[in-house]
Amino acid sequence: MPSVTTEPIVVPETASAAVGGRRAARLARALGWVLLVLLSALLVEMLFEAWVQTLLATPVPDARGNLMPDGPTWPKAVKNALYLGMLAATVGRVAVERRWREFTTAADLALVALGGVFVLAGLFGEGTPVLIAQAGYVYLRGAIVFYAWRALDPDRRRIRAVLVLVGAVVALNAAIASWQTLAGYDTFRQLGWINLTWARINRAHALLDHPNHLGHLLVMAMLGLAAWFVVRPKVGWRWWSAFLLLALGMSATQSRESAIGFVLGAVVIAVLRRGGYLRLAVTVLLVVGLSGAQLAVSPANRAELSRRLAGVFSALHLPSGAEGDTYCVEGNVNCDEDDPNRIPQREVRVLYLQQGLDLWTHRPLLGYGVGQFGGIVAYEHDPRWYEDPRFGPGGFRLYGSNEKQVDSFWLHLLVETGGLGVLAYLAWLVFLILPVLRAARRGPPPAHPFTYWAPAALVFAAAIAFLAPSLEDPLFPAELFTVLGLAWVLLRRRELERRKTA
Repeated sequence: MPSVTTEPIVVPETASAAVGGRRAARLARALGWVLLVLLSALLVEMLFEAWVQTLLATPVPDARGNLMPDGPTWPKAVKNALYLGMLAATVGRVAVERRWREFTTAADLALVALGGVFVLAGLFGEGTPVLIAQAGYVYLRGAIVFYAWRALDPDRRRIRAVLVLVGAVVALNAAIASWQTLAGYDTFRQLGWINLTWARINRAHALLDHPNHLGHLLVMAMLGLAAWFVVRPKVGWRWWSAFLLLALGMSATQSRESAIGFVLGAVVIAVLRRGGYLRLAVTVLLVVGLSGAQLAVSPANRAELSRRLAGVFSALHLPSGAEGDTYCVEGNVNCDEDDPNRIPQREVRVLYLQQGLDLWTHRPLLGYGVGQFGGIVAYEHDPRWYEDPRFGPGGFRLYGSNEKQVDSFWLHLLVETGGLGVLAYLAWLVFLILPVLRAARRGPPPAHPFTYWAPAALVFAAAIAFLAPSLEDPLFPAELFTVLGLAWVLLRRRELERRKTA
């Protein structure tokens, strides 16, 4: 009779590993779907957020008597939840697939160094840990989108689906903006807008809350189309019609920084592509021509541009601090023509730049601390942040502006983090785009359109950041880092294909 063994049955290690591998693969796929849904939801939610807040808002008069929306905060809470959920899903997918080594590139290390500089600047400026964390999140939340796309590593079918979804909303905004500028003032009210500042000067903003925000969005899409145009053997009339619609919408915003930024981006595409010059020239002519035509037919646009240009020269002639303690500004109700203290209107961006550069000279290395000057975090932490005695005897002068932020990302970054912070941020951007530039220059043209779109988008972003808080606002970073993230994804896939065929 054979003996009965009581020893446990040993499952072969290879079988156990196979079971664990299948479970890990299923979990990775599930996390991939979560990332795709969160990314799509974020990109669409941000395009409707300001409009939804306004529709649900209560009109409240500001200090000048203008009605301003006092809306709910839950749309912002939803957006932040999407970001945090995306971060958790990104870390989970990378951990399950054990892809940590992919995230040790020079760009990844540069981001860690930049975060370290932010912490040092915050500590040097005597900021609290919570304030430093909040400011760092606002500065770098776009990076969450970048890493989410890399962790997702979508195929071209999924990429196309997301681009079509977002592109439809972008086209809708372009159509509404064109309608606003043609039909006039009442169209803004019909959409539910309460603050009609931009309607009065005939600058459309569709479903976004600022003409420049819409201009940035449309130019990002137009640069993508331009990059696609130069890699196609033939471009059909439907695609040119789509570009024309976006250009019409952009001209309706009268966002001059956006128009200039598109021209710079088109030049970048031409240099990298080393061809497609005629198509790019047509896109530039459409953008410049339509923007110029809008200016020509709109007296309100011409008056606003004239006022702004005059304000720039006035600010250069009479810089910040030279006006004395007692003055009145031309055009204000309390300023008579015979008042000896009367001064001309000056461009507030120039006045902010003059003050900011003077502040930087006193703390050139690490600045005054993240979350403490001119940003949305500084405003939410202390709505009267500008009265900080570190910013001068009378604080930082706002010159009557009711904006919550200083309208220049680079100035904000310079004052808060000093020269070290600006250099660290620039180094990060350089390392982000270097792999894409190498791919564009290495192979025979034409390369994939993202290879041209990403550098053009980054140059556009760096240019408008002199005149707008774009790289830290709620919308633009997600757009930019989606383009950069997808460029990295496609480069990785191309490299894997090259290795398989080698």
